[in-house]
Amino acid sequence: MPHLNVPPQDKRIVAAMDRQPEGPIDPDRLKGVALDRHLLDELSQRGTISADVRLESLNWLHPAHLWARWAMVMLMAFGIALVLTGIIFFFAFNWASIPDLAKLALIEAGIILCAFGAWLLSRENLAGRLLLMAAAVLTGVFLAVFGQIYQTGADAWQLFALWAALITLWTLIGRFLPLWILWLGLINLAFYLWWDSTPLLRKDDTSALYLIHALMIGLVLLAREWLLPDEDGPESEAFHWLSPQWTRWLLLAGMLVFLFPPLMIWIANWETASLQVVLSALVAGVITLVLFLAFRFWRPDIPALAMEFLMICILVVMGLAILLYDNLFDSLGTTFFTAISAIICFAAAAGYLRHLLALGIDRGEVGQ
Repeated sequence: MPHLNVPPQDKRIVAAMDRQPEGPIDPDRLKGVALDRHLLDELSQRGTISADVRLESLNWLHPAHLWARWAMVMLMAFGIALVLTGIIFFFAFNWASIPDLAKLALIEAGIILCAFGAWLLSRENLAGRLLLMAAAVLTGVFLAVFGQIYQTGADAWQLFALWAALITLWTLIGRFLPLWILWLGLINLAFYLWWDSTPLLRKDDTSALYLIHALMIGLVLLAREWLLPDEDGPESEAFHWLSPQWTRWLLLAGMLVFLFPPLMIWIANWETASLQVVLSALVAGVITLVLFLAFRFWRPDIPALAMEFLMICILVVMGLAILLYDNLFDSLGTTFFTAISAIICFAAAAGYLRHLLALGIDRGEVGQ
């Protein structure tokens, strides 16, 4: 490859990708190099690398066999979901004609078979993890059927809390992300139903409830970021299963969903808001700021910042619309100026994100 006058970052990548006479690129030579499709396209357009090197690098980054593996995983998960759905609808349709003991025995047999199959296949096998997930779902079905047969009189939140408690050990052992999502969803649902059924708590002030949900998910997100090593640090096999980026985005999206209502409730009722609403909005705003700083400097992540900016822009536009309609304009004027403000707000957010992308924040090339 001819020597070109390129920036130091490009030189490091070109040196790592320089082919040896005996064959294609050695993947070990790319360790420590922040490489993605966008950077390869940029280097190719500059003429820093040849088209052949770009093609080989793309084949290494995105092997063709990954599509087949992805399709196999999706089909297997879809099959398990269909089987579980069929079991649930079987009991729902034939409820009256099945003896009570048969109902419980069939579900227990399903739980035992799924758990035994997961143990045989081990947690490292995808089929074993899916069977463990099936056992966890059937546990909830068993609790629901048991409550229907014997009319235990338990509150709904107790069902979901007990369900989460019973599958906690499987969740810890399995290290399977969908199982963790199920467990976290059960915990949040149980807490919501408990809050709704407790007479001592006020039902009209929901800001605190949303905030507590956001904090619960935030603790899980913090644990994920804390346990997962830095990209430049040594890899840890113990928590490697947490590494997919979508886990961060899913948890962050859950947090933002629950942070949005306290802020929106305060914006819509800022003149008459109670102290609890004001404090909840203040805490939600502080958490949003902390999330921005975390994903801007500590764990740079463009999609995470994009989700935050989406929520902020919606809050700004809706708050401005309420202010204009209540104090200055009629519906037509409010609509016009709200549309203008939405264009400006979203354009500014997109421009800032493009600026960060150009700086290479998603590849960790800049620190500020």
